[in-house]
Amino acid sequence: MERFRKIRRNKKEYMELLLEADPAEEMIDQYLADGALFILEEDGRLLAAAVVVMLGEQECELKNLAVAETVRKRGYGRKMVKYLCGLYRKTCCRMHVGTADVPCGCMDFYRTLGFRYTHTVKGFFSQYPEPVYEKGMLVTDMAYFVKELS
Repeated sequence: MERFRKIRRNKKEYMELLLEADPAEEMIDQYLADGALFILEEDGRLLAAAVVVMLGEQECELKNLAVAETVRKRGYGRKMVKYLCGLYRKTCCRMHVGTADVPCGCMDFYRTLGFRYTHTVKGFFSQYPEPVYEKGMLVTDMAYFVKELS
C-alpha cells in the first residue's frame, strides 16, 4: 500500500534520491534544512521524494521532486505533486516550481498538472559547481511555473 510521509529528522538520509532531481548536494543543503521533506513509499520501498519551501505566509515552492529510477514513468511524480498541492492548499494560495529550461519533458509535466509558465531565470544553473545536463543537453536556464491552489 502506498503512503505519503513527512520526514522530520535525518533528512539527509534521502540525499541519494534527491540528487536524482538536483545534482548538487550543496544546493540541496540550502533548501533541505528549512524545507519540508515528503516521501512516497510502498511496502517499505522508497518511490519518490519532494521538498517544499515556504516563500512567505501564503506561497510555497516545490524545490525538488525525485522519483526512484526503477519506478519512473509510473505516475509517482504526478501522485506526489497532487498530494502536495492538496496538502498546501490548506495554507497557501499558490505553489511555484522551477525546472530545467530544455526540452526534456519536465516543463510539459508541470503544465499537465495545471502549472503555468511565469518566467525564465537566465544562467541559474551556471552557479552550480559542475555543469548540469538533462538528457545529454547542457542546462543553463531555469523555467519557473506557478499553480493557483485555491
